[in-house]
Amino acid sequence: MKLKGFLEMIGATSIWGSVPLMGIWSGLPSGVFVFFRVLFAFPFVFYLAVRQDSLKGFFKLKPFWPLFLSGVMLGVNWVFFFWAIAVTDVATVVTIYYAGPVVSILLASIFLDEKMNLFTIASIVLAFAGVVVSSGGLNMDRGAFVALLAAVSYGFLGFFSKISTAHHRAITVTAWQVLIAVFITFPFVLFSDWHFTTAGLFITLIAGVVHTALALFLWYDALNFISVSFASILQYLDIVFAVILAFFFLSQVPSARQVVGALLIVVAGVLTSLNELKENSV
Repeated sequence: MKLKGFLEMIGATSIWGSVPLMGIWSGLPSGVFVFFRVLFAFPFVFYLAVRQDSLKGFFKLKPFWPLFLSGVMLGVNWVFFFWAIAVTDVATVVTIYYAGPVVSILLASIFLDEKMNLFTIASIVLAFAGVVVSSGGLNMDRGAFVALLAAVSYGFLGFFSKISTAHHRAITVTAWQVLIAVFITFPFVLFSDWHFTTAGLFITLIAGVVHTALALFLWYDALNFISVSFASILQYLDIVFAVILAFFFLSQVPSARQVVGALLIVVAGVLTSLNELKENSV
């Protein structure tokens, strides 16, 4: 059964690794793309939440503020992510973006009084070094800067999700995040210059149903067979799949500094996951 969990995680990470392609091929501004992605995803994610919890459990909203803020951060971090994808190469964006979980750890140590140990400090240093190397130095261009904003907001998403899951089931938290993201990204539909094509509609539908709902189902089902820490480590395969797919479909060849930066951030993420595994086993 552990093999099933492993294969489901590989499926989820490979799907998420192709998300940048969906954003580019849709031809939509990032905010509009995110709106339709979460709009199409919500019915399926809501069904999963009610199936695993209950309708009553879904509407048990106390405390609501971490749920709300995590939903805001979901929308914000995806808008920044797809904006960055539109202005720079995929390897730079996904590498910097995955410094986000380390930001979550830093926030938890500051605001939740979680103790920092050698693992945590090493993760923060490696993630910072990875961002600097991947972006070409501290004088980063616009795409790398937007990717950094995506990583920071991704970190806040993880932080508020951590608080939320202390009171609600994880899938229920995810469903509320998707619903809230629908509302906060709707203004982009009203005020952005965009138009739908048949291809754009089909791609956003796939992004909502496959890249969000199906991938989340595979993720949560995999957790029935493998540990969260092991799943978190496997999640860094997103970077590998994203870079490979960008190479084949967008002819984007990662540079040596991007590869080094990606390795630094992957090591930082693995250290973070191993630290959580160690703490949970105590």
